[in-house]
Amino acid sequence: MYKICHTEESSQRQRGLEQGLLEALGSKPYEKITLTELCSQLHVPRKTFYRYFPTKEDCLLALVDH
Repeated sequence: MYKICHTEESSQRQRGLEQGLLEALGSKPYEKITLTELCSQLHVPRKTFYRYFPTKEDCLLALVDH
């Protein structure tokens, strides 16, 4: 399950990760997107991704929820 953010800054960061996944889905199938590639394109460390989402699937679920 993804993290519920309590500050506006954290929420914006989380939405940015979700939007990055959505953009990546425009050019590649979900199964072919790696976290390394996603984080590299977004210019964020992997640990930042993991701060908000335990898995890539959780990021996708958050994207659907929002």
